[in-house]
Amino acid sequence: MSNKEDRSDIVIRGRMRRRRNARIALLAVLGVVLLGGSTAASYYVDALWFESLGLASVFWTRLSLQAATFGAFALVTFLVVYGVFRALKPNPLGQLIGATILVNRRPVTLPVEPVLKLIGLGLSVAIAAVTGTSMMERWMTLALFWDAPRNAAAVFDPIFGQSLDFYLFTLPAWQLISGWLLTLSVIACLIAAAFVVITGGARILPEWRSSAAQTRLWRGLSISLAAFFLMLAVRAYLGRFERLFQDGTVFSGVTYTDAHVTLSGTLAVCVALVVGAVISAIAAVSAPRPRWLLATAVPAIACYLIVAGVRWYVSGFIVAPNQLVRERPFIAHNVEMTRRAYALDRIETHAFPADTGIEAVEPANNQTTLENIRLWDWRALQDTLRQIQEIRTYYDFPGIDIDRYQIDGSVRQMMLATRELNVEKLPQSSRNWINEKLIYTHGYGVTMNPVNGFTPDLRKTENRLNLAILVKF
Repeated sequence: MSNKEDRSDIVIRGRMRRRRNARIALLAVLGVVLLGGSTAASYYVDALWFESLGLASVFWTRLSLQAATFGAFALVTFLVVYGVFRALKPNPLGQLIGATILVNRRPVTLPVEPVLKLIGLGLSVAIAAVTGTSMMERWMTLALFWDAPRNAAAVFDPIFGQSLDFYLFTLPAWQLISGWLLTLSVIACLIAAAFVVITGGARILPEWRSSAAQTRLWRGLSISLAAFFLMLAVRAYLGRFERLFQDGTVFSGVTYTDAHVTLSGTLAVCVALVVGAVISAIAAVSAPRPRWLLATAVPAIACYLIVAGVRWYVSGFIVAPNQLVRERPFIAHNVEMTRRAYALDRIETHAFPADTGIEAVEPANNQTTLENIRLWDWRALQDTLRQIQEIRTYYDFPGIDIDRYQIDGSVRQMMLATRELNVEKLPQSSRNWINEKLIYTHGYGVTMNPVNGFTPDLRKTENRLNLAILVKF
């Protein structure tokens, strides 16, 4: 009779478990639909729009790159985080944190181990999703690095000797990937440190009196710290190139102190960080202890303090007293690269001999110049246009531009102003969604007049406005 009851209890528990799993699956599907429905609809609308323009391949290429970026980084992040968690989690952790309680004076064992596994799995999935999303937003950086031309531009910076494509395509991708790896190393260190802290009082248990389990945890923490120091060294090395973009008090770029102290000092700090990583790795193999882990940061800290002191001395006692002479070569680099950036180095200089004869001042010989002498003041013209060309109160002329156009076979200098809608000028009673989004959405225009053209009415307006401007200023 008892066997039949046991079997029936097993069947009932199985049915209840299946129902619970079905409810969880249904809730998960509903959550995905609710959270991802708007995103899917947005992608669908974008796909229709690109297809209507005949650029569907552009949309699907971008979408595939984003999906590949998210999938790759999310998968690797999950494997690393969950792998570190499973590798470092002590097996009898449930006994350590008190998994047995008394209920009616009877010991009841709590399912700590399954809960810990579920927590580790959930945290790993969450971290992987966040990391994959953040990296997906930077997919363009990775795509440019993958498809960028190598050494296509024959322009090299005078400090590091790197080509232009390195700073445009390669360096941003390296910084992105190194930042991701640094984040993974920090997470691994936090997981290892958390298990070390949790198991700090484990020696009270018989199975933890041997140091084998503790040694495994300290070894995992040592390996995580070694990876952390290595990634810090990589980040410090890549940070040297960012000195080219920093803004200084006199000019932008590498200064005398940077070239003679900071760049070489940063390399020394990188070497010290690598030494710290080696110490941590050796400690993981031999005898991982807290004092060894504390010693891993000593070389980098000492090197950084020495470099900071030398930098302060050189900047204050060598550069500051004679800054212009010390910085002259680096200012020349800045000017040269700026000229190249704006293509000013390709300007050809030609002599323009001036005609000093009497014919040079005769009006008949200079009609082209006289016809293009600007007489209108742009502020007066803007106020004039607002008076006679706005037509409606909600029109506005935000600015005046000057350009040259070919008119009737001759080049004339013209003043242009765009007439735009300004919904801020609508009456308060008309400020509603229909007017702002559906009605007052078009009606733009442009006004164009010669820089020296007048009518009698405009001349009077010009005189009054010029007088008002003179009185104002």
